[in-house]
Amino acid sequence: MSTTCCIGAIDPDNSTLVRARIVHYDGYPSNVLPTLAAIWAAHAHHDTAALITTILANDWEQLDEDTTASTSSNFAGQKPVPGVGITLASTSDGVTVDPPEPVTIFPLCHAGHLDVEWIYLIDAATDTIVVHTGDGTPVSVYPLLACLSTDGAGTAERRCGSQPPASAPR
Repeated sequence: MSTTCCIGAIDPDNSTLVRARIVHYDGYPSNVLPTLAAIWAAHAHHDTAALITTILANDWEQLDEDTTASTSSNFAGQKPVPGVGITLASTSDGVTVDPPEPVTIFPLCHAGHLDVEWIYLIDAATDTIVVHTGDGTPVSVYPLLACLSTDGAGTAERRCGSQPPASAPR
């Protein structure tokens, strides 16, 4: 699925602004919520501020906690970040060809101007993810801990939005 989303956090210096990064692939809640929780647990060691820093470091082709240093991309030169995903910054022979864009900063009330279907805001104070539709409308809040898959049977996915709310875009 190529559903684009933004993932980020409220700007710590200005609570009316969001600092976020684009993720181009599979931005539905059923994928993003458990993936962010898995990255939070394994890569960021349950440190939500570290998760935010990791996500804001790059725009992403996709997030996937199973990414390794040897994971290849469909596009030449994209960089795997082990335990996180594949970046959009392209490199060739160790030289950056297409540097990453700066962090996207926008007021949430103007989110409708972005070309995304979902916006996920990570809250380090509460260890939660607030899910918004692409126009900035809040839909739900999920604790990161509740989104971790522990039984292998999809329990986390059911708790973390495997089915988008009826009013949400699909």
